[in-house]
Amino acid sequence: MSRVTFIEGDRVSLHPIEEEDLAFVTEGVNHPRVRPLVGQWFPTPLARERRYYEETNERLDAVQVLVTGEGDRVGVVEFDPVDHETGVADLAVWIHPDRRRSGYATEAVELMVDYAFSELRIHKVTANAYAANDASRRMLESVGFVEEGVGREDAFFDGEYHDTHYFGILEDEWDVRSRRTDRAE
Repeated sequence: MSRVTFIEGDRVSLHPIEEEDLAFVTEGVNHPRVRPLVGQWFPTPLARERRYYEETNERLDAVQVLVTGEGDRVGVVEFDPVDHETGVADLAVWIHPDRRRSGYATEAVELMVDYAFSELRIHKVTANAYAANDASRRMLESVGFVEEGVGREDAFFDGEYHDTHYFGILEDEWDVRSRRTDRAE
C-alpha cells in the first residue's frame, strides 16, 4: 500500500484518506465500540461514508486524516470544525478497538495538536470525552488538555444518558509542554 504521508511521528503516521481507506473507515464508524464516540447512531453504508469523505475534503474548515501505526490502518483523527476566525479547532479521534491500548491515539493527537498550533495558526484546540470513557479522558490530560467543564447527561447511548467532559489546550500551554519535551531529549 503506497500512500502520501501528511505528518510522520515515531510510531504513527497521518495520511490523507484515500478511496482505498474507505472500507476500513466505514467498518470503524460502524463498530459498536466506536459508534458512540463518533455519534453514528444509524448504520453507515460505504456510499454514505464516501459522500462524507468527499464533502469533508472540499471543506476549508475540516481536516480529517487516517492514522496508521507501524504501517497498518488503525483509526482516524480530525479537526471538525476549524474556526479560523476565532482560532479554535475541535479535535476528535477514534482508534479501531482491535488496535487500542498501543499509544496510537496519544501520538496521533499530539501530532494534530502540534500541527494546529504550528501550521494552522490555531489558538485553542478543544476535545470532549464521555464520563464512561476513562481512557480518553486520561489520554487528553496526558497530552496537556485541561478539563473545562462537564455537560451533565447530554449524550444518550447504550440505553442511558452520559455526562460529557469538555477539554481544551491553548497554544501557549502547548509551547511550554513541547519545549519541556524537547529539553528532555
